[in-house]
Amino acid sequence: MAKKNRLIQFIKIIVLATAICILMFYIKARSNYNVNIGFASDNAMYDNPLIGFAPSADNTELCEKAKLVYIRLTWADWEPREGSFDIDGLENRFNLQRWKSENKHAIIRFVCDIPRSESHMDIPEWLYSKTSTGTFYDTVLGKGYCPDYSDQTFKEYHKRALEALAEYCNRDHFVSFVQLGSLGHWGEWHATGNNDESLMPSEEVCEEYVNLYSQNFKNALLMTRRNYNFAMEQGYGVFNDMVGHSGDTAKWIDWLNKGGTQRTSGQELTLKPVPDIGIVHPVGGEFTSSVPMEEILGNGLGDVLQNVTTSRMTYLGPKVPDFTDEQYALTMDSILRRMGYRIYLSRLKMLYNYSSNTLNMTLSFRNSGNAGFYFDWPVTMVVFDKDKKKVFWQGLDIDLRKLTKDEDVSTTVSVPFSEKISDEFYLGLYVTDYDGKDHVILSQFPAEDITYIDDVQIVYHYPDDNDKEKTKG
Repeated sequence: MAKKNRLIQFIKIIVLATAICILMFYIKARSNYNVNIGFASDNAMYDNPLIGFAPSADNTELCEKAKLVYIRLTWADWEPREGSFDIDGLENRFNLQRWKSENKHAIIRFVCDIPRSESHMDIPEWLYSKTSTGTFYDTVLGKGYCPDYSDQTFKEYHKRALEALAEYCNRDHFVSFVQLGSLGHWGEWHATGNNDESLMPSEEVCEEYVNLYSQNFKNALLMTRRNYNFAMEQGYGVFNDMVGHSGDTAKWIDWLNKGGTQRTSGQELTLKPVPDIGIVHPVGGEFTSSVPMEEILGNGLGDVLQNVTTSRMTYLGPKVPDFTDEQYALTMDSILRRMGYRIYLSRLKMLYNYSSNTLNMTLSFRNSGNAGFYFDWPVTMVVFDKDKKKVFWQGLDIDLRKLTKDEDVSTTVSVPFSEKISDEFYLGLYVTDYDGKDHVILSQFPAEDITYIDDVQIVYHYPDDNDKEKTKG
């Protein structure tokens, strides 16, 4: 009997030892999935949506090479006959159906007054007959007609015209940025008469126009020429149409940093200090026409690079250099490197969970660019097996607008473990616009090593990447 008991105990010990060995082997095998890898950013990555040069949408040669297009629309062109809004004319002149099909995004500005070499009006003739209270001018800026923006009849018809334009833009997400035009020469919110008097309305009237834009444009981000207090309080961005003019741009940046005032025909406009506006709200602009482009990109290039960086600029247009000309290639590259966002996966932590049989992945992101990302575009994670077949995907709970270069923003996903991914798998990420058509390329370093499966950018490959030494950027 004693021998039998000893035999049973011995068998139990053998079984237990075997089980322990199997468990230790199992644990060791699963521990291979426990990783903590940092990734660096490649800031040379600028061929992405919503950033870069934005040539006029009627310039097909330049727009073919750009991600953004620019639309400057006069009221005379938008509403040639009272109550008749020329959508066909807008789309045909600016090739909008083509640019939409190519997944580009647009900036639009609605204008009522563009100084030119000859006398003219940029509001419709029928509107002038109803509101002839404005001013014909002939100044150093050119000739034209500045409406009386405080005229009640003018404001009522302007409201209808802008509502119709907003309704058109709100149909999709093609127009991503709206520059507040409407007021002033070129829609830049400054206007001067023949005696150097300001033709801009008072602050109270200006705020009415700002509120009208806020109430009607739903999908695009709004931007003003200067950092007006009432616009900044509503989360507007800003734009500088004098890039390349050192003095004017220095003054504009000083306004951003310190605030200031702007004269009008009545109460002054107040400028609110917003020194870091480009992190959370867009900053745009265009090159000035007052300085030859050869000078801007020659002796003035250093100032341009500094100003683009300091103001955290995201785009420039419609006045842009001929960036299809090879002689400007290095210059254009140096400007583009300083513009916009650079989103990247900064760290991946992966831990196998024995109780749930899952791979728990913590994905951390940063934005190493000079400017922010201003839209909550969806981010999706995809896992492919060794045959590059999709086995798991999930939308990530992450807001790209919160990313900065100083701190990780992280989210965790539990991936069901199976034999399909036990030996090898690929982890991919993709960021799309709201329509799922345009993609952001993550700025993973080095850019030349970026690979894809279908349209999904691959950021990690098991087991190969476990053997690679990666450092955090």
